[in-house]
Amino acid sequence: MSIKSLKVTTLAENLVLAGGLGQWGLSLLIELEDSKGAARKVLMDTATVPKALLHNIDHLELDLSDLDSIVLSHGHYDHTSATTQIIEMTGGVKVYAHSDLFNEHASRNEKGKIRKSGVPEGQRVSDIEAAGGEVVLTKKPVEVVPGLWTTGQVPRNSFETPMELRPGIELLMMKDGEWKPDTVVDDQSLYADVDGFGPVVLSGCAHAGPLNILNHVKETGGYNDIKGFVGGTHLVGRKDDYLKRSIEGFKEYGFKVFSPCHCTGFKATAMLWQALPENFVLNFCCRKIDFHEPVKNPII
Repeated sequence: MSIKSLKVTTLAENLVLAGGLGQWGLSLLIELEDSKGAARKVLMDTATVPKALLHNIDHLELDLSDLDSIVLSHGHYDHTSATTQIIEMTGGVKVYAHSDLFNEHASRNEKGKIRKSGVPEGQRVSDIEAAGGEVVLTKKPVEVVPGLWTTGQVPRNSFETPMELRPGIELLMMKDGEWKPDTVVDDQSLYADVDGFGPVVLSGCAHAGPLNILNHVKETGGYNDIKGFVGGTHLVGRKDDYLKRSIEGFKEYGFKVFSPCHCTGFKATAMLWQALPENFVLNFCCRKIDFHEPVKNPII
Protein backbone atom coordinates (compact mmCIF):
# COMPACT_ATOMS: atom_id res chain seq x y z
CA MET A 1 0.00 0.00 0.00
CA SER A 2 1.67 3.23 -1.15
CA ILE A 3 1.30 6.82 -0.01
CA LYS A 4 0.65 9.68 -2.40
CA SER A 5 3.27 12.17 -1.21
CA LEU A 6 6.01 12.58 1.41
CA LYS A 7 7.91 15.56 2.82
CA VAL A 8 10.48 15.35 5.65
CA THR A 9 11.57 18.41 7.64
CA THR A 10 14.57 18.09 9.96
CA LEU A 11 13.67 19.79 13.25
CA ALA A 12 16.74 18.72 15.23
CA GLU A 13 20.16 17.71 13.94
CA ASN A 14 23.88 18.43 14.44
CA LEU A 15 24.26 20.84 11.51
CA VAL A 16 22.32 24.08 11.10
CA LEU A 17 21.96 27.07 8.77
CA ALA A 18 21.04 30.62 9.78
CA GLY A 19 17.86 30.94 11.80
CA GLY A 20 17.75 27.48 13.33
CA LEU A 21 19.40 25.97 16.39
CA GLY A 22 21.52 22.81 16.12
CA GLN A 23 22.11 20.13 18.73
CA TRP A 24 23.35 16.57 19.17
CA GLY A 25 19.99 14.91 18.66
CA LEU A 26 17.42 14.12 16.02
CA SER A 27 13.80 14.94 15.25
CA LEU A 28 12.08 14.59 11.88
CA LEU A 29 8.65 15.91 10.94
CA ILE A 30 7.01 13.66 8.36
CA GLU A 31 4.17 15.15 6.32
CA LEU A 32 2.36 12.88 3.90
CA GLU A 33 -0.78 12.23 1.96
CA ASP A 34 -1.61 8.71 3.05
CA SER A 35 -2.86 5.78 1.02
CA LYS A 36 -6.44 6.98 1.53
CA GLY A 37 -5.68 10.54 0.40
CA ALA A 38 -5.72 12.11 3.88
CA ALA A 39 -3.11 14.64 5.03
CA ARG A 40 -1.03 13.28 7.93
CA LYS A 41 1.75 14.46 10.23
CA VAL A 42 4.03 12.13 12.19
CA LEU A 43 6.99 13.15 14.34
CA MET A 44 9.95 10.79 14.53
CA ASP A 45 12.01 11.37 17.71
CA THR A 46 12.07 14.38 20.01
CA ALA A 47 15.76 15.35 20.23
CA THR A 48 17.97 16.23 23.22
CA VAL A 49 17.37 19.92 23.91
CA PRO A 50 13.68 20.84 24.08
CA LYS A 51 14.37 24.59 23.86
CA ALA A 52 16.26 24.20 20.57
CA LEU A 53 13.64 21.87 19.11
CA LEU A 54 10.79 24.21 20.02
CA HIS A 55 12.74 27.19 18.62
CA ASN A 56 13.04 25.47 15.24
CA ILE A 57 9.34 24.62 15.23
CA ASP A 58 8.54 28.30 15.86
CA HIS A 59 11.17 29.47 13.35
CA LEU A 60 9.57 27.34 10.64
CA GLU A 61 6.09 28.50 11.73
CA LEU A 62 4.91 24.91 12.01
CA ASP A 63 1.57 23.92 13.49
CA LEU A 64 1.74 20.56 15.26
CA SER A 65 -1.72 20.74 16.80
CA ASP A 66 -2.90 18.27 14.15
CA LEU A 67 -0.02 15.83 14.67
CA ASP A 68 -1.26 12.25 14.21
CA SER A 69 1.39 10.44 16.25
CA ILE A 70 4.95 10.32 17.55
CA VAL A 71 7.36 7.47 16.80
CA LEU A 72 10.43 7.01 19.02
CA SER A 73 13.20 5.20 17.18
CA HIS A 74 15.05 3.97 20.29
CA GLY A 75 15.52 4.71 23.96
CA HIS A 76 18.49 7.10 24.04
CA TYR A 77 18.12 10.61 25.49
CA ASP A 78 19.14 12.35 22.25
CA HIS A 79 15.95 11.09 20.62
CA THR A 80 13.46 11.21 23.50
CA SER A 81 13.93 14.41 25.52
CA ALA A 82 10.94 16.55 24.46
CA THR A 83 8.13 14.03 23.98
CA THR A 84 5.84 15.48 26.64
CA GLN A 85 6.32 19.03 25.34
CA ILE A 86 5.27 17.94 21.85
CA ILE A 87 2.27 16.05 23.21
CA GLU A 88 1.14 19.16 25.09
CA MET A 89 1.19 21.04 21.76
CA THR A 90 -1.13 18.46 20.21
CA GLY A 91 -3.68 17.84 22.94
CA GLY A 92 -2.75 14.16 23.04
CA VAL A 93 -1.48 11.61 20.50
CA LYS A 94 -0.27 8.02 20.35
CA VAL A 95 3.43 7.40 20.95
CA TYR A 96 4.81 4.28 19.25
CA ALA A 97 7.93 2.58 20.58
CA HIS A 98 9.65 -0.78 20.92
CA SER A 99 8.70 -2.60 24.12
CA ASP A 100 12.26 -2.26 25.51
CA LEU A 101 12.63 1.45 24.74
CA PHE A 102 11.71 2.73 28.21
CA ASN A 103 14.05 0.33 30.01
CA GLU A 104 17.08 2.02 31.57
CA HIS A 105 19.99 2.33 29.12
CA ALA A 106 23.56 3.15 30.14
CA SER A 107 27.25 2.73 29.41
CA ARG A 108 29.95 1.46 31.77
CA ASN A 109 33.57 2.53 31.44
CA GLU A 110 36.76 0.62 32.18
CA LYS A 111 36.64 1.81 35.81
CA GLY A 112 33.13 0.45 36.28
CA LYS A 113 31.43 3.85 36.34
CA ILE A 114 27.91 3.78 34.91
CA ARG A 115 26.56 6.71 32.90
CA LYS A 116 22.87 6.61 32.08
CA SER A 117 21.95 7.31 28.46
CA GLY A 118 18.27 6.38 28.29
CA VAL A 119 14.99 8.28 28.28
CA PRO A 120 15.38 11.20 30.71
CA GLU A 121 13.22 11.83 33.74
CA GLY A 122 10.03 13.66 32.87
CA GLN A 123 9.74 11.77 29.55
CA ARG A 124 8.84 8.30 30.79
CA VAL A 125 5.59 6.41 30.15
CA SER A 126 3.78 7.88 33.16
CA ASP A 127 4.86 11.41 32.15
CA ILE A 128 3.69 10.88 28.57
CA GLU A 129 0.33 9.61 29.78
CA ALA A 130 -0.02 12.53 32.21
CA ALA A 131 0.58 14.90 29.27
CA GLY A 132 -2.28 13.26 27.35
CA GLY A 133 -0.36 10.73 25.27
CA GLU A 134 -1.12 7.05 24.73
CA VAL A 135 1.96 4.80 24.64
CA VAL A 136 1.91 1.81 22.28
CA LEU A 137 4.76 -0.64 22.96
CA THR A 138 5.54 -3.54 20.62
CA LYS A 139 8.44 -5.33 18.95
CA LYS A 140 6.34 -5.91 15.84
CA PRO A 141 5.83 -3.60 12.84
CA VAL A 142 2.99 -1.10 13.20
CA GLU A 143 1.13 0.88 10.54
CA VAL A 144 1.33 4.31 12.15
CA VAL A 145 -0.96 5.93 9.56
CA PRO A 146 -2.18 4.26 6.36
CA GLY A 147 0.91 3.45 4.29
CA LEU A 148 3.57 4.48 6.87
CA TRP A 149 5.08 1.59 8.85
CA THR A 150 7.55 1.03 11.63
CA THR A 151 10.06 -1.72 10.91
CA GLY A 152 9.61 -3.32 14.30
CA GLN A 153 12.67 -5.06 15.73
CA VAL A 154 15.22 -5.46 12.94
CA PRO A 155 17.12 -8.77 12.41
CA ARG A 156 20.91 -8.40 12.65
CA ASN A 157 22.38 -10.37 9.74
CA SER A 158 25.23 -8.21 8.42
CA PHE A 159 28.72 -7.31 9.71
CA GLU A 160 27.29 -4.18 11.36
CA THR A 161 27.49 -3.44 15.08
CA PRO A 162 25.30 -1.05 17.14
CA MET A 163 28.04 1.58 17.53
CA GLU A 164 31.80 2.07 17.76
CA LEU A 165 32.94 1.87 21.38
CA ARG A 166 36.26 2.77 22.97
CA PRO A 167 38.15 -0.16 24.53
CA GLY A 168 36.73 -0.97 27.94
CA ILE A 169 33.34 0.64 27.29
CA GLU A 170 30.19 -1.49 27.25
CA LEU A 171 26.53 -0.73 26.66
CA LEU A 172 24.01 -1.84 29.28
CA MET A 173 20.25 -2.15 29.59
CA MET A 174 18.32 -2.76 32.80
CA LYS A 175 16.35 -5.99 32.41
CA ASP A 176 14.65 -7.99 35.18
CA GLY A 177 16.26 -5.78 37.82
CA GLU A 178 19.87 -6.06 36.68
CA TRP A 179 22.22 -4.53 34.13
CA LYS A 180 22.68 -6.71 31.05
CA PRO A 181 24.61 -6.21 27.77
CA ASP A 182 22.70 -3.90 25.44
CA THR A 183 22.68 -4.38 21.68
CA VAL A 184 20.02 -1.65 21.33
CA VAL A 185 17.38 -4.16 20.24
CA ASP A 186 14.77 -1.40 20.59
CA ASP A 187 16.14 0.41 17.50
CA GLN A 188 13.56 0.68 14.71
CA SER A 189 12.90 2.85 11.66
CA LEU A 190 9.99 4.02 9.50
CA TYR A 191 9.28 3.30 5.86
CA ALA A 192 6.73 4.00 3.14
CA ASP A 193 6.32 3.43 -0.60
CA VAL A 194 5.82 6.84 -2.25
CA ASP A 195 3.85 7.04 -5.51
CA GLY A 196 6.11 8.08 -8.38
CA PHE A 197 9.24 7.80 -6.27
CA GLY A 198 9.52 4.41 -4.58
CA PRO A 199 10.24 3.07 -1.08
CA VAL A 200 11.77 5.46 1.46
CA VAL A 201 13.40 4.58 4.81
CA LEU A 202 13.67 7.02 7.73
CA SER A 203 16.05 6.05 10.53
CA GLY A 204 16.84 7.40 13.99
CA CYS A 205 20.36 6.20 14.75
CA ALA A 206 20.33 2.89 12.84
CA HIS A 207 21.90 1.00 15.76
CA ALA A 208 20.44 -2.12 14.09
CA GLY A 209 22.77 -1.34 11.16
CA PRO A 210 21.60 0.74 8.17
CA LEU A 211 22.19 -2.16 5.78
CA ASN A 212 20.26 -4.52 8.06
CA ILE A 213 17.44 -1.98 8.11
CA LEU A 214 17.42 -1.49 4.34
CA ASN A 215 17.51 -5.24 3.70
CA HIS A 216 14.74 -5.82 6.25
CA VAL A 217 12.49 -3.17 4.68
CA LYS A 218 13.18 -4.51 1.20
CA GLU A 219 12.24 -8.04 2.28
CA THR A 220 9.29 -7.05 4.48
CA GLY A 221 7.77 -4.72 1.91
CA GLY A 222 8.50 -7.00 -1.05
CA TYR A 223 10.38 -4.17 -2.78
CA ASN A 224 12.92 -4.55 -5.58
CA ASP A 225 14.91 -1.58 -4.31
CA ILE A 226 14.93 1.30 -1.81
CA LYS A 227 14.91 4.74 -3.42
CA GLY A 228 15.23 7.11 -0.46
CA PHE A 229 17.02 7.20 2.89
CA VAL A 230 17.02 9.96 5.52
CA GLY A 231 18.41 9.73 9.05
CA GLY A 232 21.20 8.54 11.30
CA THR A 233 23.61 5.76 10.34
CA HIS A 234 25.96 5.58 13.36
CA LEU A 235 29.00 5.58 11.14
CA VAL A 236 30.67 8.16 13.38
CA GLY A 237 34.05 6.95 14.64
CA ARG A 238 34.08 3.82 12.49
CA LYS A 239 37.30 2.41 11.07
CA ASP A 240 38.03 2.86 7.36
CA ASP A 241 37.37 -0.79 6.51
CA TYR A 242 33.96 -0.64 8.18
CA LEU A 243 33.09 2.56 6.31
CA LYS A 244 34.16 1.09 2.97
CA ARG A 245 32.06 -2.04 3.52
CA SER A 246 29.06 0.11 4.44
CA ILE A 247 29.47 2.32 1.39
CA GLU A 248 29.73 -0.67 -0.92
CA GLY A 249 26.48 -1.93 0.59
CA PHE A 250 24.74 1.40 0.01
CA LYS A 251 25.89 1.41 -3.62
CA GLU A 252 23.85 -1.74 -4.25
CA TYR A 253 20.69 0.32 -3.80
CA GLY A 254 19.38 2.63 -6.49
CA PHE A 255 18.92 5.67 -4.27
CA LYS A 256 17.42 8.80 -5.74
CA VAL A 257 17.86 10.58 -2.39
CA PHE A 258 20.42 9.60 0.24
CA SER A 259 20.54 12.00 3.19
CA PRO A 260 22.47 10.67 6.21
CA CYS A 261 22.73 12.90 9.27
CA HIS A 262 23.07 13.13 13.07
CA CYS A 263 25.33 10.22 14.15
CA THR A 264 26.94 9.74 10.74
CA GLY A 265 30.00 11.87 11.52
CA PHE A 266 31.91 14.29 9.28
CA LYS A 267 34.34 11.75 7.85
CA ALA A 268 31.64 9.24 6.87
CA THR A 269 29.43 12.04 5.53
CA ALA A 270 32.24 13.25 3.25
CA MET A 271 32.95 9.71 2.05
CA LEU A 272 29.26 9.08 1.35
CA TRP A 273 28.99 12.35 -0.59
CA GLN A 274 31.96 11.29 -2.73
CA ALA A 275 30.55 7.78 -3.25
CA LEU A 276 27.00 8.87 -4.09
CA PRO A 277 27.42 12.36 -5.61
CA GLU A 278 24.27 12.26 -7.74
CA ASN A 279 22.02 11.10 -4.89
CA PHE A 280 23.52 12.68 -1.78
CA VAL A 281 21.53 15.40 0.01
CA LEU A 282 23.24 17.25 2.85
CA ASN A 283 20.97 17.41 5.88
CA PHE A 284 20.74 20.09 8.57
CA CYS A 285 18.24 21.71 10.93
CA CYS A 286 15.25 23.19 9.06
CA ARG A 287 16.10 21.27 5.86
CA LYS A 288 12.99 20.21 3.92
CA ILE A 289 13.13 17.22 1.60
CA ASP A 290 10.15 16.75 -0.70
CA PHE A 291 10.22 13.39 -2.45
CA HIS A 292 8.35 14.77 -5.44
CA GLU A 293 10.62 17.75 -6.08
CA PRO A 294 14.31 17.82 -7.06
CA VAL A 295 16.55 18.50 -4.04
CA LYS A 296 19.69 20.61 -4.52
CA ASN A 297 22.60 20.76 -2.12
CA PRO A 298 23.17 24.24 -0.69
CA ILE A 299 26.41 26.11 -1.15
CA ILE A 300 27.90 26.37 2.34
